[in-house]
Amino acid sequence: MSQQRPEPSGPPPQPTGQPPGHQSQGSRPQQPYRTQPGPPPPGYQPSGYPPVGAPLSRSDENLWALLAHLSIPFVGFVGPLVVHLVFKGRSPWLEENALEALNFSILYTIAVSACGLLSVVVIGALLLPVVVIGAFVLAVLGAVAANRHELYRYPVNWRLVR
Repeated sequence: MSQQRPEPSGPPPQPTGQPPGHQSQGSRPQQPYRTQPGPPPPGYQPSGYPPVGAPLSRSDENLWALLAHLSIPFVGFVGPLVVHLVFKGRSPWLEENALEALNFSILYTIAVSACGLLSVVVIGALLLPVVVIGAFVLAVLGAVAANRHELYRYPVNWRLVR
């Protein structure tokens, strides 16, 4: 036997153009929809992220040291300086690598600037490719050593920053 549904009493509902579940003004109020959740509880840390200031893993140390060395020919002293300032105190090995790369990048910036000034005479134009290629080769050697978790000392370097 089939069951019959009772017929609704009263007039059929009128379309209002509102999404389903929307209450009209005459009905009880709903809770407002919150687009932003409240503040997280104290000590909350999203999963997957280490707490700020936590020690770095060995692979993270290798990555950031590698980037500090490889950024020298492209952005000068900015890359090693950022790595040094961001990770200062979190890893002594990474800090030492970043300082070594920062010192070399300062020397590289001075050498490129001197070549630029000397390009008025021909000697600057001849020395600039030597300086750039030499810095690139040394930066790659530093990055390879950093990837092996070794401290690389540039053979030509001024240790100005400590």
